[in-house]
Amino acid sequence: MDIEQLRTQAEKAAERAIEHLDDRQREDGSWVDRLSSSTIATALGVLSLSRADPEAYASRIASGIRWLREHQRDDGGWSMADAEAPSSQGMTAFGIAALHEVDPEASKSAIARGWTFLDENDGMNVIPGLRGDAPKTWPAALPTIWGLVGLRDFQEQPDQPVEIMLLPPSLRNKVSIALPAILGLGIMQSRTMDRGLLRKILGRIAEPLALRWLREVSGTNGGIEECPMIAGFVYLGLREAGVGTDLQLGSLRYLLQTQREDGSWAIDRDLEISVTAYSVMALSEFQDVANAPSLEKTREFLLNTQWNKPFTPLGLPAGGWGWALPSGWPESEDTAVVLGVLADLGVPRTHPAIRLGVAWLENQQNRDGSWSEWVRDSPIMNDRSCPGVTAHVLMALHRLGEPATAGSPIARGRDYLRKTQAKDGSIESIWFRDNVHGTCRLLEVFVDLRAGSDPVANAARKWLLDNQAADGGWPLRHELPPGGSTAEETAWALFALLKGGESPESPAVLRAVEWLTKHQDDRGTWKPSVVGLYFDDLCYTDDLIAHTFALRALGRWLTSVGR
Repeated sequence: MDIEQLRTQAEKAAERAIEHLDDRQREDGSWVDRLSSSTIATALGVLSLSRADPEAYASRIASGIRWLREHQRDDGGWSMADAEAPSSQGMTAFGIAALHEVDPEASKSAIARGWTFLDENDGMNVIPGLRGDAPKTWPAALPTIWGLVGLRDFQEQPDQPVEIMLLPPSLRNKVSIALPAILGLGIMQSRTMDRGLLRKILGRIAEPLALRWLREVSGTNGGIEECPMIAGFVYLGLREAGVGTDLQLGSLRYLLQTQREDGSWAIDRDLEISVTAYSVMALSEFQDVANAPSLEKTREFLLNTQWNKPFTPLGLPAGGWGWALPSGWPESEDTAVVLGVLADLGVPRTHPAIRLGVAWLENQQNRDGSWSEWVRDSPIMNDRSCPGVTAHVLMALHRLGEPATAGSPIARGRDYLRKTQAKDGSIESIWFRDNVHGTCRLLEVFVDLRAGSDPVANAARKWLLDNQAADGGWPLRHELPPGGSTAEETAWALFALLKGGESPESPAVLRAVEWLTKHQDDRGTWKPSVVGLYFDDLCYTDDLIAHTFALRALGRWLTSVGR
């Protein structure tokens, strides 16, 4: 395609995308996204309402069951996100559990097809706690739910030890985001399962500590982590145990508030703080966001969502940002992103919120120089060291004028990234599938640190160029399905390459721009893909992640090629 013709198409695409973003902005200056509906969250929501009051919530339960049946895929399985490919053994097992307990007769055919999918895809050996030990699904929760609904011997649940509350906080907090589910189900197990005398005693000692901890992490809306899935686990566990009535009612209230019109629940309610920051990042490629009247309220929204008090359950100081309020936890990734965006919006580095946020990030650095999301120096699950998070933090600290001298947080983080980069030039990012996201951030941070010609940056740049798909998008290969190029990964790669010095007229860049312009839909946006990653078997899509990063990449190209 002729470059002038492509520029015209990109300008039109960007104009329509900005209009779409303007239409989505809320009165308070923020944006809210749509996370994909989730089989596991919907199954747990239906089970919770059914056990709470099947008559009072009959219509809500019916709509949830209807959603599950309508979103069963042709192969008999259920997927992680809406009905997007692929089907998942773990999600299918949760779908079967809900239909088995709540609607066994009318859903007989759907249940049978689900069992067939599990049989044909080795579900009993893939899902931890059933048989085998391949940790490729959501950790150990499924067998517990099967025990609750009678699909498995109740006494054969994987152990969820409420006694973890008797450990020092520095040890128990390492499981961070999984801890609410462990405690909710652990209290149930302590009260209902066959245990020796010593464990019974320890369980009763730990129970009030666990309930107090759950109350501390509960938001004013009854939610925990703004996550309907967690609300379902906590409600089902505490109801079976017959304790924590206030927590039961709060979780139930949250589930009622977050059920969608189609009967489903998302894995998280939304990422309103995150996507507000991403929206500003995209718009900053087209305008002076610091002086834009439409973003004055956005600036105040972001300043007002900072945690201005310590988050005591995890021992975190004041100063961080989470992904959503009121029950999203302060974490490194969004704190870094928001700090950078506030600087773009004209908030000076001397502002108390900025100074507090920088101190928060520096306090959270791990011994190896990296950053995790919440807990320092944890090797567990999603709180282990993350190159993607580390890169974002380094970019924020650099943007706010922190030094990169020997021994500084920036220098130590940069050394961590050097050591962690794979031999092929790529690097992972725990929160997004495969390696495109992490490798893009690696290249970007080295450019920001004026090391764009460093071997690390060169290797990352080369990996991105070598892993462009034939259609012009990214990725080329997939560890986690589904296959095919995505708007998110194509946008990340295009932006990073341009920032990293790739010519805006190079074949790789032009093919990527063309891919994005061709895949914009009639609404001026892009189809989100299953790239967001909680665990290997628990992914999600997010419409504003796809939209904002695609718009941002087009904006950077239009600037680079000359409007």
